[in-house]
Amino acid sequence: MSVESALKLLGVSGGASFDDILRAKNAVLASCKDDQEAVAQVEAAYDMLLLQSLSKRRAGKVVNRSILYADVKPSGSAGAGAMPKWLQTMVKNVPVSVEAPSTGNLGVQAGVYGALMVFTFVSGTSTSSAGTYIGTDVPGIILATSFGASLYFLTKKSISLGKATIITVGGLVVGAAVGSAVEKWLQVDIVPFFGIHSPAVIVSEFILFSQLLVSLYLR
Repeated sequence: MSVESALKLLGVSGGASFDDILRAKNAVLASCKDDQEAVAQVEAAYDMLLLQSLSKRRAGKVVNRSILYADVKPSGSAGAGAMPKWLQTMVKNVPVSVEAPSTGNLGVQAGVYGALMVFTFVSGTSTSSAGTYIGTDVPGIILATSFGASLYFLTKKSISLGKATIITVGGLVVGAAVGSAVEKWLQVDIVPFFGIHSPAVIVSEFILFSQLLVSLYLR
């Protein structure tokens, strides 16, 4: 079987990606699964295209990078420091650079902000049904602590204090906006959510999470 006939049989072009070829193969197989001869031809066409790509690769020619081989490790594999795709999209046009955190930084910062989020949750469940806090304004203190922590983690990346402040404030604004929208939907002052009566606690949780993200991924 020639390459041209293999492409025609699967209905793909010469520059088709591995995923396109695989989808085309599965689609054709689904339509002729009862015809063993046709199935054999489809499998042969699929193998032919893979062999062609492997031959080009060995010859040093450019091939589609989505085709993976046994001797090549996948690039951009998900790991502890991999950046979420939604975050990449969100900050794509923002005048700051984005970097994946090291495993050590991820563990330290997740621990710090995780502890602050847990403390905020506990303080929220300690309020009265009228929404009055017992003691000091715990969320305010926690947010001030998280703001300082964000500045500290950002300046450790050799970022100027001014830029670190702008990034931190931006994270705070985004977190507050998202948290306010969620709080309006939940209405915890009317119907408590996991024992939380105060809207400020819900907003604070989202601000803490946004501070974690910006201090981890932005510089």
